Amino acid sequence: MTEHNEIERNVWELETTALSPYYRSYLGNGFLGVQMAQDGTGSIAEPPVRSFIAGVYDGETEWLVEIPRWSGIKFRSGENELNPDRIADFHQVLNMKEACFSTRYTWKNEGKATDFEITFFVSRADAHLAAIRFAFIPHYDGEVTLENTLDGNPFDNLTLRDRGSEGHQIYLEVATNAPKTSVAQAIQIVCPDGLAGPEQETDSTGQKAITQRLRFRVEKDRRYTFYKYVGFFTSYDSEDPLGEARTKAAEAETKGFDELFREHAQAWAELWESDILVDDPKLQRRIHSSLYHLLSSVREGQEHSIPPMGLSNDGWGGHIFWDSECFMLPSLMLLYPELAKTMVMYRARTLDVAKANAKALGYEGAAFGWQTGRTGKDCSRGGHSEEIHIVGDVAWGQWQTYLAIQDRSFLENTAAEIIIETARFWASRVTYNEQADRYEILGVIPPDESTLEVLGMPTVDNSVFTNAIAQWNLRAAVRVSEMLGRDYPAVWKEIADKMYFPFDAERNIFLEYDGYNGHPIKQPDVGEMIHPLEFPMSEEVAASNFDYYLTKADTELGHSYFPTINPIVACRLKRRRQAWDFFEEWDDFFLPPFGVMREVLLNDQGIVFLTAIGGFLQNFLYGFGGIRLREEGLKVEPFLPDELSRITFKRIYFRGKAYRLTVERKGGQDTYEIEERHAVS
Repeated sequence: MTEHNEIERNVWELETTALSPYYRSYLGNGFLGVQMAQDGTGSIAEPPVRSFIAGVYDGETEWLVEIPRWSGIKFRSGENELNPDRIADFHQVLNMKEACFSTRYTWKNEGKATDFEITFFVSRADAHLAAIRFAFIPHYDGEVTLENTLDGNPFDNLTLRDRGSEGHQIYLEVATNAPKTSVAQAIQIVCPDGLAGPEQETDSTGQKAITQRLRFRVEKDRRYTFYKYVGFFTSYDSEDPLGEARTKAAEAETKGFDELFREHAQAWAELWESDILVDDPKLQRRIHSSLYHLLSSVREGQEHSIPPMGLSNDGWGGHIFWDSECFMLPSLMLLYPELAKTMVMYRARTLDVAKANAKALGYEGAAFGWQTGRTGKDCSRGGHSEEIHIVGDVAWGQWQTYLAIQDRSFLENTAAEIIIETARFWASRVTYNEQADRYEILGVIPPDESTLEVLGMPTVDNSVFTNAIAQWNLRAAVRVSEMLGRDYPAVWKEIADKMYFPFDAERNIFLEYDGYNGHPIKQPDVGEMIHPLEFPMSEEVAASNFDYYLTKADTELGHSYFPTINPIVACRLKRRRQAWDFFEEWDDFFLPPFGVMREVLLNDQGIVFLTAIGGFLQNFLYGFGGIRLREEGLKVEPFLPDELSRITFKRIYFRGKAYRLTVERKGGQDTYEIEERHAVS
């Protein structure tokens, strides 16, 4: 391998030869996600690998549904089943460029050795398809059994609709409890050419499962390659989900693994046209890992947003929070506007529910829930329904998207109504303090949830970030109304101008809320006013707030919100050394072997935390890259540390055109060069 090829491989592949430590990555295409495991298919994984489909929720709390297990291929040699205890020569690779996992190992059992080579991908070219190439070489003569199962038995929230088999295909259709959403899957197995007719057995195991077993004799040192194609449809995307799933799996056999993989890799190649390039191989791998994991949970043409853990697991119920607007959307909307559009259209689709929610609470306009699922209904638990800054966060996401695309029809038909209706909510939610002649917002949970979760305070008054986003929302509604020639209530300007912000003039700092006493904070609310909100304040005030709240961070918890915000704010304050030092704090959030992110340093419960991944990518775009979105155009003010002298954004989109942007520090100066690539089709 040439040096160039080795470097190229080095920045695109994450690999491991150790079974532990092993934090699971996943394969996904924005419609479907499935966890990966050491054995390559998940057949012997503990806990079992899990799989999810975007937008499929169940129950009153609209929890993201784990669909029947489908990926595992169980292997038996004689009566002995493959197990992890006797695996040797293990080697697994995540090829991020082509979005596939390759796994090799040898299983040694009772003096017999079997070599395995497995390649697994979830098609980016076809949302409804996954494929596995399962090859093995037995170093013995004997009998082996391959077993494939569609298994919904572990899930109480699924009921059987249909199951069966035909030829080398098995299929299963189940429905969620509420609503009755159908999920259909079909597995098509393709046997090696020349394999002497395997004995096939189909078993309807339990109430919601079906298993196919292939039993056949093998010859020593011969290679056996099987292909497994799996089709997926739901009643949301098909009138005949089972029929289409079966057809999809069967058609995959006709097309073949190599052609399916070529189409899949080509689809990912197009995504990588918006890569972020740096000269440091280790950092480049982390950028690729971050983009890979984020892109695997979003797909063009849908109207779903992205949960904090995406399609990798059902952390936080797979619900949608402010994470999508404030942490993931800013990275996606410049690099992948068609993908970002799915997030803002989710809010448009659920606007009527937000209006109903506001009315039920006794307010006007639209109140988006803190946690929402498919329908947009507020699914908040544990008192979090008062975390109403989400209302302004949603409006902010709409406006930022408009600034990025400058599509008048999007503003008129989508964003304007959301921005205006959320402003109506704030106008009805504020309280006028007649004595002080100011407007206040009482009884809320701030973004820094430690007030509730640690201190046990049900709510606080005048959360500074909540008041700031409400003020921004009201002013944005005025601006949008003027742009579109619409009337608006004069009180919107009055409320915005007289909004109250807790401020300690002696220390020159904003207080997180009325009565804040300096307790440790989970996240930097005032820092988030500087970025992403860009709340107007002098550099002196910004600096004093930044320095003060750095001393209040809950370092034991170690939340990923801090390395998201702090490097960017340090760049704004022109603190070059400090910006890089804060950026390096990301080191402890990437987990082996595939660079998945965790939410906090205290524990490993929040794995594949896409919120943090979005924040990590923002460091390049809005921190070191210095990109700002303005009505008058794109503003670029790079601020690069000495350790990172150049960043190239291969393709960013702005106002319907694609550009290549390079920011560079040379001769002691931060510079940039931007050139148009091509118009967006």
